[in-house]
Amino acid sequence: MLTIIDNKKIQTIVHLSGQAIRDFLSHADAHQFKGEAKAAITSFQADPKDFSDDKLVAYGADTVAAIDHPVRIEVRGVTKDGAAQMVAKGIWGPKRAQAAKEMSQKCKELGLGMHLKLAGTSSIEFNVDGVDKSLPIRFLQGSFEDVLKEMHYQPGNKIDSRQSRTVIAADGDGTIYDGPRVGSLPTLAESPVKDPLCAYLQAGGVFMLVSGNDINRTFKRLVDALPKEVYCRVLVCANGGAELVYVNAKGQAVPVPGYRKQALDLAHDKTHSQALDMVYIGDDGAKEGNDYPAFKAVGFKHSVLVASEFLTEYDPALKSGYVGGLLQGTRKYLEHFLSDRMNAG
Repeated sequence: MLTIIDNKKIQTIVHLSGQAIRDFLSHADAHQFKGEAKAAITSFQADPKDFSDDKLVAYGADTVAAIDHPVRIEVRGVTKDGAAQMVAKGIWGPKRAQAAKEMSQKCKELGLGMHLKLAGTSSIEFNVDGVDKSLPIRFLQGSFEDVLKEMHYQPGNKIDSRQSRTVIAADGDGTIYDGPRVGSLPTLAESPVKDPLCAYLQAGGVFMLVSGNDINRTFKRLVDALPKEVYCRVLVCANGGAELVYVNAKGQAVPVPGYRKQALDLAHDKTHSQALDMVYIGDDGAKEGNDYPAFKAVGFKHSVLVASEFLTEYDPALKSGYVGGLLQGTRKYLEHFLSDRMNAG
């Protein structure tokens, strides 16, 4: 089964998303919001013509324009077969969860086979049922040696992941680099995570970024800051888990063979699953959040939560792996992890 949303379903999801966004903006009280949310509500209520489905998708399709338009519908990873993921952005506050619930119900009634997740502060992500951040983890658990061969993995000075099966997987925004802001798309280059992550990669560990965001933007935000000698140890999964690529010697993204066609089937085939020395680092401990499936896939004892605070709605099972600190928490964890490996060596 493909991880792709077929073309027939895309327009339906665009229509459902556009309706939900416009309904929120038309009824919201701008005085109850601030920043980009307040500006978007005010703009819509003054002149709604720029919020048609066509305009919202146009913003989402263009990376540069999207950064400056917090209200948009993104159709990501487009191929002749469809799209890897769709995202409705522009519903803030408690109304977002309600909108997601209503759209999820409509998707079920229409037989679309979609799975909806909340992400960031205003996003609702649409993926094919079964596609989430656990998928690349389960795929690696079933085909680790094959993936290492494809990415031309070479061990480092302290870690040989062919033997130790060492993998650190992590969320992007708020975990590896800062989240996007209007007019700005922060990268690893300016993140406090850069140095310890590069040190881990140079030691020989495999790193897999697992993002809910667009794969082209995600790849660039990470790889442009890495030294070429560690490319052979890096995987990038994005579009909510729908696409997995490795980095070739030229710094280009190369799809991992079979992922789009086989990942969903392999994830349910426990006969090929093998234990990895793997952790997942994320900043959202909510059961409805998009990090939660990844935490479950590696197991809570191997989960590292770097949220700024441990909220009441977070799963208590994540408490033992709570570090806090967002980017600084990730930095601290990577330094601790590497120190343990160096001392063990």
